[in-house]
Amino acid sequence: MNKLSKVSLAVCGVLAAATSAQAAEEALKTLDPVIVTATRDKKPLEKQQRQVAVVKREEIDARQVDSVVETLKYESNIENIGGSRPGAQDPVIRGLSGDRVLQVIDGVRQNTRSGHRGTYFVDPELVEQVDVVKGPSSSLWGSGALGGVVSTRTRSANDLLAADQDLGGYVKQGYHTADDKSLTSGAVYGRTDGKQGDWLLNAYYNDGNDIRLGNGEDLQHSAARQQGVMGKFGWTPDDAQRLELSLRHSEANQSAPSNPTANVSSSVPLVDQQTKDFNTTLDYQFTPDNPLIDSRVTAYYNKTNFDEYRIAKQQQDEVNFQTIGLNANNRAELALGNLLAGADIYFDKTYGSREGSNRPVPSDGRSRVWGTFAQYELPFLNDWTLTPGIRFDQFHTEDQQQAGSARTHEHWSPSVGLSWSTTRWLTLAARYDEAFRAPTSEELYTSGTHFCMGPTMCNTFQPNPDLKPETAKNKELSARLAFENVITADRLGLNATWFDNDIDDFIEQQVVNDFRNMIFETTYNNVAKAQLRGYELGAEYGWQSLTLNLGYGQTRGTNKTTGEALSSIPADKWVFGVNQGLLADQVTVGARIAHYGRQDRVPSSNDVTSYDGYTLVDLAMRWQPKQNGWDNWRVNLAVDNLTDRYYLPAFNQLYSPGRNGKLSVAYQF
Repeated sequence: MNKLSKVSLAVCGVLAAATSAQAAEEALKTLDPVIVTATRDKKPLEKQQRQVAVVKREEIDARQVDSVVETLKYESNIENIGGSRPGAQDPVIRGLSGDRVLQVIDGVRQNTRSGHRGTYFVDPELVEQVDVVKGPSSSLWGSGALGGVVSTRTRSANDLLAADQDLGGYVKQGYHTADDKSLTSGAVYGRTDGKQGDWLLNAYYNDGNDIRLGNGEDLQHSAARQQGVMGKFGWTPDDAQRLELSLRHSEANQSAPSNPTANVSSSVPLVDQQTKDFNTTLDYQFTPDNPLIDSRVTAYYNKTNFDEYRIAKQQQDEVNFQTIGLNANNRAELALGNLLAGADIYFDKTYGSREGSNRPVPSDGRSRVWGTFAQYELPFLNDWTLTPGIRFDQFHTEDQQQAGSARTHEHWSPSVGLSWSTTRWLTLAARYDEAFRAPTSEELYTSGTHFCMGPTMCNTFQPNPDLKPETAKNKELSARLAFENVITADRLGLNATWFDNDIDDFIEQQVVNDFRNMIFETTYNNVAKAQLRGYELGAEYGWQSLTLNLGYGQTRGTNKTTGEALSSIPADKWVFGVNQGLLADQVTVGARIAHYGRQDRVPSSNDVTSYDGYTLVDLAMRWQPKQNGWDNWRVNLAVDNLTDRYYLPAFNQLYSPGRNGKLSVAYQF
């Protein structure tokens, strides 16, 4: 028996023994409904037609993750494609990543994208819940949701205060062994007299060294420092209205490769990088005692600044992004169903400057996008629900430094869903969704030098303002089963999903080497047609304080133009999880065992012909005492990669961290 098998059996044995010690007469727990924000309606998770993954605050605390992307580690057909440095991590959902996955925070789009720089800036300490819609969602969100939507909701005073509490706060200290990281955070929050007003002030500071890998070596240039603050101020004048202002600022500093998903090399120089991200959101919700009105209006301003200093050549770079936007939607309960309708408008601005010759020139881009959408939920024949949807978008883009670069496109994104509650315990659903992604300013207008092979032989960027949007057509079938009292006071859930997503006009960066005709250039072109197929299986069993989970995800990607496998398709993944409450749920212990299959379905152009499979074991324990004098304390202990495995995830360039012990202690009042 190998070392991993022994560890797995030991973990399962300990948890099984703890289970048998529980009082047999404990009643089945009733779980609060999980409301999903990523689908723009207010339906609970179990009533969603789309496939949605949800990670709540309790799990974020237990696992002590370093990034929002890491919260999705155990979800089927979701992986991290950005590597080990948290600031560069990026989710790949069903084989799609980057600009093809839309990021939303507190209901507003996050449009920052530039080269290899990171885009997920919100620290997990500020997060209350992360929702992920798997599959195209442009009929609700517009451009960018070909692979899905990652929607993050930050914490508020109402999440932290008890019903009879008007003032509270916490201080928290953590430590991670893989990079000797120290994590310090705290918050104060409260309600005003009459409970009409509420407020929260939250701050964090993290400082870590280079990350230790499973072979005992360090990942060079992976040390980083992050800090940030968030303020939220809410006003609820009556039961029908709420106004909330959110201000969030973060800053990250590191010396890392210019492409942080890779190692330093002659073409990937070392840079000192400072990233500043600032967000302002003003949100108004109006929910009177009228079934026709459940409205939300949100205005926002996002600004991100990248300052980089190339150490070897002593060159300074600066790239800036700004987004100003407004969205509004309303959910009306009609006599024959529910109507969700809304509109979005936003303006993107990109600009930058670079020192030295032989450098790419950032675009001076301007984009204006507006869209309107409607989705109707029509129940019929008692057990059936039909949900058609449609969205129209118009986007205008130009580079103010390139004459004749302006272009305008329009796009329709239809969708339809059909569900059938065949019995009390079985629901079947089918969906068809179309989605699109508009080209970015970087893809349309980048010019200047890409790289040089000598003092006189340099590859240059050629703008391509004629790029067409990428489009997706996704077909999906799913089944969901839910049982209670299978053996005793227990619960069992099963689900299965199959999907087939066809992508046209993939935008790819192409390097042209035609030295006979003196052509050596890089441009972005619509070159590929792709097909992504796969399925997801899941099971969950709960009895008393015991929860067991099992999940499997598989995606196959084919370039329909060449017949080859697509790049960046994650390996097949099995995940088994177990959690057990002890001592009247004052202590919770858990384990996750994840097996990743061998990935040898790679395109011929890939540097690596195959990626080995591997198995990871993660442990977690939470202590939340209930005795007087100790009930304000929270202790979380976790160990990632218990067996210290040295492994390279498929299509990543960097090996992942080795064994990582994590400890956090929090005092809440």
